[in-house]
Amino acid sequence: MNLKNNFSTDTAKKIFGNKNNAENFLLALQKKKQFNLPVREITRGKNSGKVVLNLDTKELWAKIVEFWDFENGESIIRDLFSQTEKYKSGKDSYSTMNILLEEWGKLQLGNIAWPFSQGDFDGFVQRLNAEKSDGFQKDDKVKHAAVKYRRIKEINTVRNDFIETLIFEKNKNILPTLNHRRGVDFFINGISFDQKVAKSPTNEFKKDFGENWKDYAIQNPSKVAEYLYKYQDEGRFGADSRLLVVYLDEDVSIEKIADIIQNIDLENPLEITFEYTHNKGKPTEKVKTYKVNCFIILLKN
Repeated sequence: MNLKNNFSTDTAKKIFGNKNNAENFLLALQKKKQFNLPVREITRGKNSGKVVLNLDTKELWAKIVEFWDFENGESIIRDLFSQTEKYKSGKDSYSTMNILLEEWGKLQLGNIAWPFSQGDFDGFVQRLNAEKSDGFQKDDKVKHAAVKYRRIKEINTVRNDFIETLIFEKNKNILPTLNHRRGVDFFINGISFDQKVAKSPTNEFKKDFGENWKDYAIQNPSKVAEYLYKYQDEGRFGADSRLLVVYLDEDVSIEKIADIIQNIDLENPLEITFEYTHNKGKPTEKVKTYKVNCFIILLKN
């Protein structure tokens, strides 16, 4: 999807998401390009006297497509994004993270590391029940792990908002979507990219490259990207352009993240070729080869 030469109603909906965002954009675009739109004045209620667009939803999306141009559109959308709560949350991430880490210490939760894998709570409890300790000790371990898990999820949300803000601020060629639908988070130089955050380069990567997997990942980011595409879940499979954020260490600080993103190249994507074995289809058709463009950010201490 390239905004410079292909802009449709579907693309507009992916960027703006709702009627309010679309109206704000169209009004700002009208101000810049000086075209005429049908308007009406509200005559009742608290908004009495306010002039609004006199367009139904279908007409609204059609007008955005009709008057779209990339240069003005990118500038306006970046300005609208800077007014969102998500952006403000990202700007506040540094102070919020300090509070969360201080609370982590007070709760004596130890290292910032997952107590169990996502979706493996049942397995965690089964392993705990197999231990030779009394029920109260097991209950305490479950409580501790549950609090730790929730806290890490909260910390990661703050870090992810911070990362999105840093990416947005790094280059003016980055256009964020105002609505987070699955499939598109950013347009970079007009090309759509879906941001994916991974807790590691995959277990397969660690197994294949042994105890020095981290050093190999740092030296070969394209190989990390290949593994993330190759070993993705079938249910969420995609051969789309992605901006991959990969944790090589779980406890990467806000300061370190900022430093890494400041020095990352978000102009020239990597070209990745990967093979994927699908679950369905004839045996001869299950293995397919794909070629994609992606950016990759490796977060490490």
